[in-house]
Amino acid sequence: MAAHDRMQCDLIVIGGGMAGMTAAARAAEAGARVVVVEKAPAIGGSALLSGGFVWTATSRAQMDRHDDGDPALHAVVVEEFPHVMEWLRGRVETGPPVRVLYGRGQQIDIAAYMRGCVASVEAAGGFVVPDTQVTEIIMRGGRVAGALTAHADGETELEAEHLLVATGGAQADPDLRARMVHLAARSMRLRSNPHSDGGGHRLAIAAGGAMAGPNAGFYGHLLARGCPMRGDSDFVRFTQYHSIHGVLLNGSGKRFCDESFDDHSSAQLTLRQPGAAALLVLDARAQREFGVSAPVAGAEPIDRHRLAMEAGCPGGVFDTIEEIGAFASSIGYDGAACIATLLEYNRHMKSGPEQARPPRESNGRALEEAPWYVLEVDSAITFTFGGLSTDTRARALDAFGEPIPGLYVAGADVGNVYRKGYAGGLALAATFAFRALRTAGLQPTC
Repeated sequence: MAAHDRMQCDLIVIGGGMAGMTAAARAAEAGARVVVVEKAPAIGGSALLSGGFVWTATSRAQMDRHDDGDPALHAVVVEEFPHVMEWLRGRVETGPPVRVLYGRGQQIDIAAYMRGCVASVEAAGGFVVPDTQVTEIIMRGGRVAGALTAHADGETELEAEHLLVATGGAQADPDLRARMVHLAARSMRLRSNPHSDGGGHRLAIAAGGAMAGPNAGFYGHLLARGCPMRGDSDFVRFTQYHSIHGVLLNGSGKRFCDESFDDHSSAQLTLRQPGAAALLVLDARAQREFGVSAPVAGAEPIDRHRLAMEAGCPGGVFDTIEEIGAFASSIGYDGAACIATLLEYNRHMKSGPEQARPPRESNGRALEEAPWYVLEVDSAITFTFGGLSTDTRARALDAFGEPIPGLYVAGADVGNVYRKGYAGGLALAATFAFRALRTAGLQPTC
């Protein structure tokens, strides 16, 4: 598109990840002319780094139990999820249904899905434009009228009555992380694409939108501290999904969470410990049964402890709990307290598990089979849970809670769907994309 061009379309999508491309392809197949604007050099966003597992909780009750986000927004994910899966199965190769945490889903060929979405948009006369920034959402008479974009070739004004913000969250901006999540989040490592920096938030707020309110939650995982982070393969290789079967100790040598709830929950609490790190301890049985297993059915098994040791991350294999204490002291932890906590934990798990503090909801087994596998871990972020104020029709809301005509939000830009828990990122993206198009009247009729 040449400098100072004008173009009319039916829908503008800001962001070419799972939410944006799902909405764009679905609208295109309803006959809409869509323009997707992606500031990265290529589409895909964090979805391409995800492994392609599309899953969510099996029911509203399950999601509400495991997460304290907005129940009304939970309902959007659960209600739209069957329609999303039907759509995906008709477009791309999918794996068999598998259990994921407290939900169910299927793995898709995410790269093929993205390519297919682009083809759908272009077949309907639309465009998917990478390396391009949206600099302003144009409002006229209180409703969306289009957007201004900037590319190396110049500026273009897009004219449309419908615009979807789907930029993937704010995790790539250290200052925003510090404000939204925690001061220690400023130095967190990214387990996502580097382009989701809150740009969608800023554009929507400038157009009259509002943030959904305080939400310090984020989705992420525990990683071996100091491990390389060169891309999606390292994200998987060094993520300690199996931490739910171990014990986490902070710098004071104390447990600070129910590790069995899930690794993504422990990552949020580890960030808030002194030094934003913890020691993950597993015994030989936990390492043998879970430390080398695939995180979800169908994935390749990986010995994450061995890989971390080979990468020079702090940790080791120890024949006694006393050796664990000595190692902990050598890297600045209270080693004596670590020993006492592990012994107390084992005693509780064998004779009085209800006395454990913090409590242990599941995986309540003493860690007493030598040797012990120890690794220092810290938290890495995939996306923020705070975001734009959005209703159950995926409409952006202003500071008074009123919908802004023509402005929609999907994916990680929606605020307060999740808070302390998590029930799927790709599902969050696709379900709100579906709901936005229902509201806009741009979905296929069959």
